[in-house]
Amino acid sequence: MHTHLAEVGSTNDWLLAHAADLPDGWWVRADRQTAGRGRRGRVWHDGAGNLMASVLVKAEGPVQQFSFVAAVALRGAIAEACGVETRLKWPNDLLFDGAKVSGILLERAGDALVVGIGVNVGWAPDDLERPAVAVGGSVEVLFAALARHFALWRGRWAMEGFAPVRAAWLAAAQGIGGRIEVRLGHETLTGIFEGLGDDGALLLRMGDGRVRPVHAGEVFALGGRDAAGD
Repeated sequence: MHTHLAEVGSTNDWLLAHAADLPDGWWVRADRQTAGRGRRGRVWHDGAGNLMASVLVKAEGPVQQFSFVAAVALRGAIAEACGVETRLKWPNDLLFDGAKVSGILLERAGDALVVGIGVNVGWAPDDLERPAVAVGGSVEVLFAALARHFALWRGRWAMEGFAPVRAAWLAAAQGIGGRIEVRLGHETLTGIFEGLGDDGALLLRMGDGRVRPVHAGEVFALGGRDAAGD
């Protein structure tokens, strides 16, 4: 259940435009993107030789949790297809040796959700704010593994709720217990990364001992190789 395009503006935009006519669980994959984007409007490179795909989710409930569903599924798929063990950085980045290997972007299409996933397979851009690295392997094999793992974790989310997804995310999380900086746009917070709330919020222990939940922001490490990652 997927559409394969040689070139598209962005897989998210294509799926958003076709969401009303496609069934739940439909994927679109492209060889090239001419108008790809990441979180907060960042440009996503052409990507030829890398994986660029999006999946349509028509589900009820706290669908924002699919940010974590997708991250956990992608981690399993990369391990299976590429032989690379990654770590997870809040909310949904995957890191290898501290460098970013993928991006995940959630967007709404009416009552549906589009989950966009990009993975550096054949190469990684070198002009980004944060270091990036490629995982190697076959785009086709990785895509097939991702579709399977996503269906598995989506099924668990539907049957068991967020708890197993949260547990799997925490087991692979980078930098729990380390000092981090969280940039919220209007303010910057520093503290200890305590873990993940029951709703997916980052739990930040402040200097006065209070634990503050953070639902959106940019996370940066403050020293130490096991910190949250840049």
